[in-house]
Amino acid sequence: MTEAVSHPALEHGAQLCGLAENEALPRQLLARFIARADEDLLGELATRTDLGPELRHALVERGGGWVRQRLIWAGCLPLEEVPRDDPKVALAALVSDLAPLSWAAELAVCPDRDVRWEVADLERDLGETFYVLADDPDHGVLEALALNAALPSDLMETFARHPSTAVRSALARNDQVPARILAGLLADGGSPPPTMCGSCRTVADPDARRAQCGDHGPGIFEVRLSALQNPATPPDGMAALVSLPEPWQRAFIAERSGLGEEVYTALADDADPLVRRALALNPAVPGPLLRRLAGDPAPEVRRGLSDNPAVTLDLLVSLAARQRFVREIPPRIAAASENELRLLAASPVAQVRALAAVREDLPADLLTGFAADPDAGVAKRIAPHPSLTADHLLAIVERHGLSVYSAVATNPHCPADLLHRMALDSHAVRKALGPIARHPSATAETLLLCLEHRDGCWFAARHPALPAEVLVELLGHPDWDVASGAAENSALPTAVMERLIDGWLPGAPAAGWRPRSRRPTGTA
Repeated sequence: MTEAVSHPALEHGAQLCGLAENEALPRQLLARFIARADEDLLGELATRTDLGPELRHALVERGGGWVRQRLIWAGCLPLEEVPRDDPKVALAALVSDLAPLSWAAELAVCPDRDVRWEVADLERDLGETFYVLADDPDHGVLEALALNAALPSDLMETFARHPSTAVRSALARNDQVPARILAGLLADGGSPPPTMCGSCRTVADPDARRAQCGDHGPGIFEVRLSALQNPATPPDGMAALVSLPEPWQRAFIAERSGLGEEVYTALADDADPLVRRALALNPAVPGPLLRRLAGDPAPEVRRGLSDNPAVTLDLLVSLAARQRFVREIPPRIAAASENELRLLAASPVAQVRALAAVREDLPADLLTGFAADPDAGVAKRIAPHPSLTADHLLAIVERHGLSVYSAVATNPHCPADLLHRMALDSHAVRKALGPIARHPSATAETLLLCLEHRDGCWFAARHPALPAEVLVELLGHPDWDVASGAAENSALPTAVMERLIDGWLPGAPAAGWRPRSRRPTGTA
């Protein structure tokens, strides 16, 4: 009789973490993997959706409550397999909507403070459980409850009078709290005055608290700041806060609607660009003040204007003529009519044309016109458009060269031969290797070129077109993401998967490792 071979437990590492996510891992090897995995690997395996009852039971048998939680989060554990006597597992089932809300009542009195905190954080109608939690002795639980948007209105009233400034501050950040309560918290921290703040709530004796903290001024200020940051707080009274010491505090005021023109004007004069940028993003700011901000010396302020949905098209055009924006579609451009798009497309200013080129619903003639645009900036913005043909993309590359490679490679219809041509120039435009290596049409030959630089290696290691022998070599790569990506690749040979599960770990190559040169003979 052959003696059974004993295998040591498999330890968490790049290759086995990647293998745990490999969708092509055969079931018999998956069962063997579960039987040998350490606790961390069991958690990785629990995220798989192809386990089935038998493998799921084997996983739970080895991993216990932690694995059950991971299975619940992955949507792979039925309710009948959730133990009610394990609070953390039951909590995971409740939070993930697997368990009924009736479970909240038991968990609200759990000895574990963290469990009660999670229940208090559930933004659902917990009924009487809200009132049980409102009597919790732990202030952290009360703060989580005060932040809960589903909190009953009578408890909001109660928490607005709570002795602790920390509880009132949490309530002041809840955007479902009535405006009347928020206005009071903004004005002076609420009434009656609090008797406890964060720095003194551990002191039981009231006289000692008063001696230590006085009037709890810093805590009250935190309550007012929390109310200031709440978009549901009425703007009345905010004008008095425009001289707050920190720029981020004044920026919250600059974001608000309903302030007087004199307040917005004062904020436009603020010395800090963070405040002026917040103002530039605010659609409630009067038009003349937005035009004034268009001449702001700080580029981040002018870029903020481009994201303001209230900015006029002519103002946006004047901004675009002086600086380039990011590729995201400005709200005003997203709302532009076809006639407005045509006006933009006819502009002699390239960046103005680029504004329209990011729209995905362009008429066919504008799409063709942008694809033939002489400016590389316009070309980069139109290149990812899914309606462009392979001929369009080739023409863009011919016209603009290296500068458009990254944008062209993100187009879902970029042909394999064009991807390969761009990869051959990787020495000049390495940042394009990432999108090239991610492209579904990339061939094995192209992926081998992408491996020559870190920019493409991470993504090429996960591409199913990569040759098996190269994947095996990459398992020993010193970079975690590359090694785990190779192990996750569905093209990894089954025999290699089996060796990994049997304990084989490829040695990491020496420092300065590079793949064997696979660049075709005669290429640059």
